[in-house]
Amino acid sequence: MKPVLLQAVTACVLLTSVCVAQKESVRPGINDSFKAPDVSTFVERFEKEGREVYDHREAIAKACNIKPGMSVADIGAGTGLFTRLLAPQVGKEGEFFAVDIAKEFVDHVVATSREAGLTQVKGVVCTPTSTELPADSIDLAFICDTYHHFEFPYKTMRSLHNALKDGGKVVLVEFEREEGKSSDWIMGHVRAGKSTFLEEIRLAGFEVESEENFLETSYLVRFVKSNRRTPQGHTSDSVANVKQLLGDGTAVLIDVREQQEWDAGHLQAAKLVPLSELRQGPEATAKLPKNQVIYCHCRSGRRVLAAAEILSAQGFDIRPLPLGFDALVAEGFETAK
Repeated sequence: MKPVLLQAVTACVLLTSVCVAQKESVRPGINDSFKAPDVSTFVERFEKEGREVYDHREAIAKACNIKPGMSVADIGAGTGLFTRLLAPQVGKEGEFFAVDIAKEFVDHVVATSREAGLTQVKGVVCTPTSTELPADSIDLAFICDTYHHFEFPYKTMRSLHNALKDGGKVVLVEFEREEGKSSDWIMGHVRAGKSTFLEEIRLAGFEVESEENFLETSYLVRFVKSNRRTPQGHTSDSVANVKQLLGDGTAVLIDVREQQEWDAGHLQAAKLVPLSELRQGPEATAKLPKNQVIYCHCRSGRRVLAAAEILSAQGFDIRPLPLGFDALVAEGFETAK
């Protein structure tokens, strides 16, 4: 049995049941209410007693473990409840980014932060696919009651992965969605449960670090940025993960063998990008996507490690497969006719 590559089938089945093509929104229209929002209405909704994250805001802030001098981003800052609570923790020497898809929210958060003397707060208007944060700019990202609003979760989380420094953390607070336990509103509004969201975030390049259990209708999970590699350097994604991400458009597959090997037989889903060409310079990668996972395979799982080193240095989300051509065929990957 292939280790690692066959371990996450169950989690992927859960993921498959709720995910649609990553090239399309997983929840079209969920952010329509944030187009030209009336900020005062949302202040009343978000900043009131009875909302669990408001009632437990101090405990949530403490769980973020923010230190002076850190650079932190509040993703989906909304009306600024947590921005104004967390920003003082980074101190004047730190940086704090209030990120939201609605410019009205961002302007409000910056203005109220200035009124509170929080000059370290900077506003960032994001897009449906990107946080719009600079590369290697933050130590921690805080995402509260917002992940279920991500229409393109892989792309958004990869932009966050790029923004985080090495060893950077994510603190996720999200609604529990459990049949028979969660409210009708949560069941209708939140597209998936905890196991699915955690698996999506893992596949975007993170690992679960720890979890808190002081919330009743929500959960708080800490993640750390990861390259999702085995000690040998191959991807830790399962065969089921690979098939899922190829199937929904989140990933593409390249074959780094040489032309003669390709001509003798190749996978239908693969594109030929020989290692010899990769070694000659970036011209060979000009048409490869930087907003998708790139899985690569060879004959035995060795050349992919060299290819991954080259492509990683160019900023690609490259994931070398330990299985070679014959092994992938045995796992059900179709060959070209």
